[in-house]
Amino acid sequence: MASRVIFDPLIALRLAPLVSSTCSLWFAWDQNIFLRNFVHPANRTASDRSLPTYFRTFFRSGVTWILVLLGLSLSTAGINIVTDRASLGQSQSMRWYVAGAAFTAGHALYAPVVAPIVRAISEDRSKGHSTHDLERWLWWNILRMVTVDLAAWVCFGVGVMRTLSL
Repeated sequence: MASRVIFDPLIALRLAPLVSSTCSLWFAWDQNIFLRNFVHPANRTASDRSLPTYFRTFFRSGVTWILVLLGLSLSTAGINIVTDRASLGQSQSMRWYVAGAAFTAGHALYAPVVAPIVRAISEDRSKGHSTHDLERWLWWNILRMVTVDLAAWVCFGVGVMRTLSL
């Protein structure tokens, strides 16, 4: 079993939800950074013209990546929970993996609020003032990032630390 010294699949499985939730959190933060440039006063006029087209193309790939990352977090947390309950229970990390999975799933709770804003931007429903809609989306994105993405990351982090410290 010398190969486990180099790569231990169980450790990789324990780390996987933390890694994928780190990517989700990073993606949410990056969205905030680069989309905030559209609402900067110096860019607003040009942004109101280009934002609908940008959002139509950006969100197709963005949603795909988010779904992949959330799916990875949920599935690897689930595999951890189902395959080794005894070890997770002994290290008291089971509840942290469960909570991380719940917060990850909580990301979807924001869809009914956020999807209409994305649609409004993409379809230019504000008739040339999409940056106002983007400001609302940015607010919800930060709220979602802090309430569910960050919470999932913290839970998975605690779960990993408790599990791997045995």
